[in-house]
Amino acid sequence: MDQITDREIEDLLDRWSGRAATPYNRHRAALLSFLGWCETRRWISANPVALIEPRKVRRRTEDERRARPITRELLAALWTLDGVSGRDRLLWRMAYETWARADELIGLDVEDLDLGRRDGIVQAKGGSAETIWWSTGTAQLLPRVIARRARGPLLLAARRPTRPMPAADLDPVTGRARLGYRQAERIFTAIGARLAPAGAPWTPHRLRHSGVAHAVENGWSTPAVRAKSRHTSIRSLEVYANPSADAVRAMTDALDPKVRRPPALRRRF
Repeated sequence: MDQITDREIEDLLDRWSGRAATPYNRHRAALLSFLGWCETRRWISANPVALIEPRKVRRRTEDERRARPITRELLAALWTLDGVSGRDRLLWRMAYETWARADELIGLDVEDLDLGRRDGIVQAKGGSAETIWWSTGTAQLLPRVIARRARGPLLLAARRPTRPMPAADLDPVTGRARLGYRQAERIFTAIGARLAPAGAPWTPHRLRHSGVAHAVENGWSTPAVRAKSRHTSIRSLEVYANPSADAVRAMTDALDPKVRRPPALRRRF
């Protein structure tokens, strides 16, 4: 192992992470820890990763931070995109309408849902059971994905698993396993690259962010948004409740004192 150089490790990190600083630093930290462990056991004389500087994570500008929600126009294109499976379409629509985290939705079982009331129970952070609510788009897709299944994972992988899986993650009818988060993320990121190739990468979490941001733009109160998003504090909600640049521009235009407005109608009694 002493023959491994810091240049070789740096090339390996580049192949794993590309130009992204965060995964690069994460992989570097893992190798630094592992080779440090080897060094303490004198399997190597020095840790070559210690010579590699971590990459600086660039801070987002305010405009970039405001651009994180997916625009309503792109969402409209997403909902009607051809060649998308019912399972994926349901996951995306549910994430936007319920403001639930993608891993919470992937963990749903059929028996967790009340289709008539349009609500369900997810396992949230810390293992607590919490209620989510959805709208018409999700309500229309759910029966098609569930079909005649009465129990088991709501969202299923396309094929049967090739290795043993926990019984709770298997559909008792088809034998297929629960959809994995990484697969769901890869699919959504690829769709985002098609619809918005010049924008920031799409992750399922951006659908939750977009739902919250659009509700704020529509004028819903912070307490109401906090209750639906299930945030524990107003402070943790601030990063999500962030109107887009277009919404801020529209507000600025509406507040312009030089804009001519029609005279206010007198209230009739």
